[in-house]
Amino acid sequence: MLSLILIPISIIIFRKLNRNYQFVIFSITALYPLSFGNLGSIPYLFVIEWLTIVVFLSLINQLVPLYSFNKKLKTLKFKGIGIFIFAFSILIIWSIVSYINNEILAQINIIGAETRIKRLYFDMFNNILLFFTTVIFFASQYEKISVEKFLKAILYVTLLIGFVRIYTFLHQIDTPLVAGFFNYNTGGVKNVGGVAQRFAGLDYATMIGIPALFGLYVYKNKLNFFLLIIFLVFLFLSGSRTVMVGFTLSIVIFSFLFLPKNFIYFIVSGCILFLIAVIFLPQTFFEGQVTRLSSFQNAGFLGQDIWRGTAWYLYLKSFIANPIFGKGISDYTGFIYSTFPGTEHFVRQQLFSGGHGAYFSLLGIFGIGGITYFVILVYGGIILSFKKIKQYAAFNQDKTAIAIFCFMLLIISAVYSITGPNGFSDVPHIFYTVGLICAIRVMENSSEKIQDKNENYSSKIEINNY
Repeated sequence: MLSLILIPISIIIFRKLNRNYQFVIFSITALYPLSFGNLGSIPYLFVIEWLTIVVFLSLINQLVPLYSFNKKLKTLKFKGIGIFIFAFSILIIWSIVSYINNEILAQINIIGAETRIKRLYFDMFNNILLFFTTVIFFASQYEKISVEKFLKAILYVTLLIGFVRIYTFLHQIDTPLVAGFFNYNTGGVKNVGGVAQRFAGLDYATMIGIPALFGLYVYKNKLNFFLLIIFLVFLFLSGSRTVMVGFTLSIVIFSFLFLPKNFIYFIVSGCILFLIAVIFLPQTFFEGQVTRLSSFQNAGFLGQDIWRGTAWYLYLKSFIANPIFGKGISDYTGFIYSTFPGTEHFVRQQLFSGGHGAYFSLLGIFGIGGITYFVILVYGGIILSFKKIKQYAAFNQDKTAIAIFCFMLLIISAVYSITGPNGFSDVPHIFYTVGLICAIRVMENSSEKIQDKNENYSSKIEINNY
């Protein structure tokens, strides 16, 4: 009931803001699972699920007045991003096939409630709309957007959410206005090294915060050492191994290609964090976290725990049975046996709509088409970001900062997706990030000269020819 009041009020306030603040708010809602709570039978309606439509209609209303055809719209030619449009075409076709096979021609669902099924398809198409909305928003309003302030806002909001999350986890309460994994409160898990804790959500905050921190580097030509340590603390508390690998990989790749001295920051901050942890943390907690972060081998399939490992195994079985289109968004009707309590229920939930690993989920649910779309989206975004860093590093701060932000975020997301989301309905941050870097490519198609906001910029980023 509260959502019915807050959503209209939020839309009115949002419409009153200037485009710079609108873009910041839009970006935060795309990157974080913000929610005002349930809306009728829809649990935890995310802000981005309705704000995307509001922003898209607002932009179209500005760019395409009823009485004329605005010239600015002619500059938004989507040339150069055809590969991503092709990826979305695959996703749309495969989702239509899934809907026909499982909702029109197939038997009754066992697990998937009608609201949940419709929401999965809605979120998938809303993510595609999010991509195009981001492209249009940034490309058409670039001169009104302060990229430095935008990245600072992302950074400060991330730190705020991170510290609030630590408080809510310690008190085992829900995190206000944030849903999903930020409210995943669990007790400690014993392992051979001690007791490991999962401050769920801090890994995601690190995934968003680190790219913003490095994006801001181009404005000061220095890295905030203190904030880097804070994000390392977040990562340590989260216990997330895939984000740890993605975090390390993104810094190593970016530093090797552009800023070799960052290796020193990274190593020194890591040593300081280790010393702080050894001195101040309880032994059982320290040993538990270190054991969890350093252990990738379990008894399940491909070294995973029994629940996720079983889901991955059955994803592959579904792919082998339906290699082209996959089984679609539907119940898994096969037999699942496990001696571990709760395994069957967990695995059936995952096999219905995917989760706990985008690559395996997409193979099982959408087959070759699903994994093709995702690889193009994520790795195509990484390649495009890399090209834009090299292209603009010498003379344009804003575009360089955006490219760095997208480059590092997509690298971390690529690794995080090994064990994280399903890859099609619950990854708005990926659609947004790829849309952001594509906006820079779309701006290059404009016949109008866009004002250079960085006339006095002197880059210290080293461009190597690889």
